Amino acid sequence: MAKKNNTVLMTKNLSDIFYHMKAVNDLQIIGGGTQINEIKEKSICIRNIDELKTIDKKERYIDIGSEVTLNTLLSLGENKIPKILFDAVSSISNFSVRNLATIGGNICSKDFYYTLYSPLHALEARLEFKNQTETHYIPFSKFNEIPKGCILTKIRIPLEDWDVQIFKRVGPENIINELSSSYSFLMQSQKDTVYNINICYAGKVLFDCQDLENKLIGTHLPISSKYIEKTLEDAKELYEKKFELYEVQPIVKKQFFQLLKYSLEQLM
Repeated sequence: MAKKNNTVLMTKNLSDIFYHMKAVNDLQIIGGGTQINEIKEKSICIRNIDELKTIDKKERYIDIGSEVTLNTLLSLGENKIPKILFDAVSSISNFSVRNLATIGGNICSKDFYYTLYSPLHALEARLEFKNQTETHYIPFSKFNEIPKGCILTKIRIPLEDWDVQIFKRVGPENIINELSSSYSFLMQSQKDTVYNINICYAGKVLFDCQDLENKLIGTHLPISSKYIEKTLEDAKELYEKKFELYEVQPIVKKQFFQLLKYSLEQLM
């Protein structure tokens, strides 16, 4: 809760944001505010900036402003955005929270990979960041933190045809804790062969499965139950190597393999 001497600045354009960011050290950026537990002494609210609330759909991609609310995304309909993203947004909390929460806020958390992280990673989205003089474009797979002095302005999401799209959210309903994770699986085929496949599991830690994906590309379809067993063995080996330094709850690990097995069974 804000103290009496805390200041929340309101702004309607990007120039104001960059001016205040330059003038105030450690300025807190607030959008919908649904993930903020404490308001700092100096904060600035960006949810009224029209430039950050735009949606521009082209033939091959859709650009979504960082302050577009989750309910606004859902209102576009399942045919306007990738189904995997629509399913992910639908799984988040309730109508009231989605009316405030923004796509940018879900992405930019410092301590957790929230629900939209895995589908946007799997969809190979690109993030646009701006400061006072420059614009930076970062592939979602390379995004670790917000560049210093920048704010997230836009998310570009490719619009491709996927033969299989699977999103699952696991953990407690309507809250996020260390047991929460989101899982995304996308597959494209050509001439009965896996042409492209993206798998991402995100929560307390991120498992992007690139080595596993490389093993699956070129696989003839349909796959056999024996092939699934071998793939799960490979995945377990890769998982252990990646997370041996992390403290991950056993149930989180078990859920990943259950979801991966279910996804592979859709290729039989």
